[in-house]
Formats: sequence, C-alpha cells, structure tokens
Amino acid sequence: MFAAFTSLRTKLAPVARTQFTAMAAAPSPAVALSCTTPSSIFATLTGFRLPNVFGSSQARFVTYGREYQPSQRVRKRRHGFLARMKSRGGRKVILSRLQKGRKYLSH
Repeated sequence: MFAAFTSLRTKLAPVARTQFTAMAAAPSPAVALSCTTPSSIFATLTGFRLPNVFGSSQARFVTYGREYQPSQRVRKRRHGFLARMKSRGGRKVILSRLQKGRKYLSH
C-alpha cells in the first residue's frame, strides 16, 4: 500500500527553503536614510537580508469603528420593552432587572 507513495516521494522535488544571505559590506549611514521598508532598514543595520515572506505591500493599519450607526428605531426594535416581552428570554431579562431594582428595565 505504501509502495506507491515511496515512488511518488522520490519524484517530488524537495521544498526550497529561504536562507539568510550576508551582505558584502556594511553600508554607510546615508544609505540607511534612503531605505523605506523595515526589511531594508534591518538589512542596512545588521548586514543580513531577510526573506520577503509577505510580499511587497503589507496591510498594517486597519480602521475600525464604522460599524455602529445609531438609530432610535432599530435600538427600540431590538432592545426595547416590547421586544423583550415578545420572547421568554426577554421576559426573564425584564424580571431580573426588576428584581435587582434597576431604574431602567430596557430601552
């Protein structure tokens, strides 16, 4: 059963691995100022070049916070008193807030 896999394994080429390569000479400080990518800055400071794993462009800055667009109608429909009274779990929420002594039972 495994004989077919061993013949297939010999036909497949081994996976090429990326190695660190040393630069020939240490660069001058003026060259370090013109570098823009973090990998090139690392290469100029340490003398080693990192393999480019993630491609040339990385999405580093992601904006958050645009999800909530307030609407009184949607808020009342989802969290209002009548919405709580429609379901069994919502009635339990109202009852527990009433027993706890909350001033506001729902929206």
